[in-house]
Amino acid sequence: MMDEKRKNTKLRSVLSSLVFAIVLMMFPVASGVIVVVNDMDAIQGYWLQGVFMMLSISVPAVFMWITNMKPVQIGFARLEKGSAEAVLYFVPAIAAKTGFLFCGISHDIHTIVALAFFAIAIGLSEELYFRGIIVSKLRTCFTIKQTVILSSVFFAAVHASQAFSGAGILMVALTIINALLFGIVASEIAVLTKSIIPVIMWHVSYDFINWIALVQGTIETVLIIIESTIMITYAIYLWTELPDKQDCPL
Repeated sequence: MMDEKRKNTKLRSVLSSLVFAIVLMMFPVASGVIVVVNDMDAIQGYWLQGVFMMLSISVPAVFMWITNMKPVQIGFARLEKGSAEAVLYFVPAIAAKTGFLFCGISHDIHTIVALAFFAIAIGLSEELYFRGIIVSKLRTCFTIKQTVILSSVFFAAVHASQAFSGAGILMVALTIINALLFGIVASEIAVLTKSIIPVIMWHVSYDFINWIALVQGTIETVLIIIESTIMITYAIYLWTELPDKQDCPL
């Protein structure tokens, strides 16, 4: 009887997390369709998609209001004392993308401002959903390591929405793999620091650098290999730092 109840609790947790992931995915898909149908230029598209991602925050906000959930419960809190050292002061996460800045960046002010807004909207909304709401749901009935994997799988699956924007199969596959790796590292950092604030900042800067960097060709390939190597190594290290227990609040 107890095992059956536990299974049902886990199933509800997974299904509710899936619902949140699907709800979030609807916003970029809807905005992407509007951009294509109205033949908007790139800058207009960035602004519209950024607005939609900001609007997506209303869903978890209403959920938190209805359930009386406090911001601190989903990681809007200071870093736990001593946790910065445990995550190596975020140095690997910062270093993984820094090389792209040395190969030239866009200097079009209109593009930069639009992309900055878009990056902030995505970083804030996706971290609120995945490292905030979804992690808080999963951690109550799964071990921390299971929660990290499950939340990251949902995060990667949402990025498959690129398929709706006409991206090729290879690009969609690479995006999903990259999102899975990013999700694992972000979840590990959130759990170890008990805060989603640093991962929001990292997410924003990661996307922004990715979009304004002008690197191409062989150099880009080399930088991507270096980035992936750093991220995988960092993910493995953080994994060894995770406590393998259940219900560890952020």
